[in-house]
Amino acid sequence: MGAILRSQLDEHLRSFLDHMRYERGASSHTLLAYENDLIEFLDILKQENLSLAGTRDDVVVIRRYLRALSSRHAKPLAASSVGRKIASLRSFLKYLVTNGHFAYNAGRLIRAPKKEQRLPNVVSERDVVTALEAPDPSSNMGLRDIAVLELLYSSGLRRSELCNINMTDLDLEKKTVRILGKGNKTRIIPLGEQAIRALVQYRQNRGKFEGSEKKAFFLLEDGRRMTPRVVYYIIRKYFRGASDVASPHPHMLRHSFATHLLDHGAEIRAVQEMLGHASLGTTQRYTHVTASRLKEVYDRAHPRSARSAKK
Repeated sequence: MGAILRSQLDEHLRSFLDHMRYERGASSHTLLAYENDLIEFLDILKQENLSLAGTRDDVVVIRRYLRALSSRHAKPLAASSVGRKIASLRSFLKYLVTNGHFAYNAGRLIRAPKKEQRLPNVVSERDVVTALEAPDPSSNMGLRDIAVLELLYSSGLRRSELCNINMTDLDLEKKTVRILGKGNKTRIIPLGEQAIRALVQYRQNRGKFEGSEKKAFFLLEDGRRMTPRVVYYIIRKYFRGASDVASPHPHMLRHSFATHLLDHGAEIRAVQEMLGHASLGTTQRYTHVTASRLKEVYDRAHPRSARSAKK
């Protein structure tokens, strides 16, 4: 099998993205990441005068591509970014092999760099309570913001999942919400009493938003569906004074939801299911947060701890 022309790879890339969109159900965020990563890869092939043959020898080309990446970016790429680019390339090459364009996926021979082990950003239970009590319950916008905050903390949703909730997805009688998550996978999540109360109050006043959209549950002031950007601003507004967080963001409540559940004895597989994680390993990072917090308490309180011994 000879070298594949750049024009052919461009055509294969379009087919691959269509495959990921329509057959694999990839989200718009995932598709954009694939597209950006692979366009950059093809650009570097052209810049370095490289070509792919669909054989084991392509590993040399891929290594040249990875070396060239550093010269295209002002700052060194994080290990997680390099790992994602390698994963994008592997998926593309696998697609080419599956569809008979390549004989071998040389991406399998490339090992991704180890990711930096960063603990998730978690807010204390005290600061969560303070933020949840901050919106004005006498206004329509305040009731909406309370419902947004309570639901995010009660369920660990991603902000895109919250924005996509429709009126029919909430079953307030059964105290559950149906979520369409990554990979078009549906999960049913239980809701706490305070979240239910906030959602009921917001729903009763939802019709007061001008030109209210019929389908979407959470609305903007002008009646359109809630957007991820506005969810971000809501979190920034009410968590601005949180002592544990320098830069509040919506995913922070997802981290806090998982960590606080584990702190209070929840089973890790139940937390995994509620978060919609495909891998238990992704959920296990929250156990590291819990262990770290316990060690801090121990060091601060136990008379025989290292910190106490220095006093």
